[in-house]
Amino acid sequence: MIAKPNFYSRSIFTENIIAVELRKLEVKFNKPIYVGMCILDISKVCLYKFHHEYMSPSYREKCKIMYIDTDSLIYHIECEDIYEHMKRDIHKFNTSDYLADNAYDIPLVNKKVPSLIKDKNNGAIMTEFVGLRAKMYALKVDGKNNTKKAKGVKSSVIARTITFNDYTQCLRVEFKKSRQQSYIRSKLHKVFTVSETKIALSP
Repeated sequence: MIAKPNFYSRSIFTENIIAVELRKLEVKFNKPIYVGMCILDISKVCLYKFHHEYMSPSYREKCKIMYIDTDSLIYHIECEDIYEHMKRDIHKFNTSDYLADNAYDIPLVNKKVPSLIKDKNNGAIMTEFVGLRAKMYALKVDGKNNTKKAKGVKSSVIARTITFNDYTQCLRVEFKKSRQQSYIRSKLHKVFTVSETKIALSP
């Protein structure tokens, strides 16, 4: 079997038992894989359009992007009342997740309307933000638990061993923070635990 052109790998269990993995000789492209790529590209266009055609002309130098991801933006905006501006331009926002009796009297409209922007905090005020790298940031929001993200680090490790101040210190002092995390792995039908030390935060 290892002489076949579609041979991929083998695993030896004992002297008399071996498993051989072969690649498929035929693959059917019968699923719209391109749809995922299109959705990703369209979401970027919607995000850039919102910033360059609405936010930037409206606030100019008083609007700064603190962080950007594939489908989200974190802004620092200087203005009298951002929620009054949202009500004025409500056609650009999906506010369906706000509380019905929200303090800003924002109407609950545009539920599930594509390409509109949502306030993920639903009116709660973000008081602090620290962005280190892509997928590595922390933020404080009034009335909610701190949000802490570090790509590649288990959420339980982040919650238990990393604080908001760690992000702040990492940014100001410019040093790295490492954390140990454990995984359950399986190889040749044997289950075992692996521990690794990973750089959790870096400026």
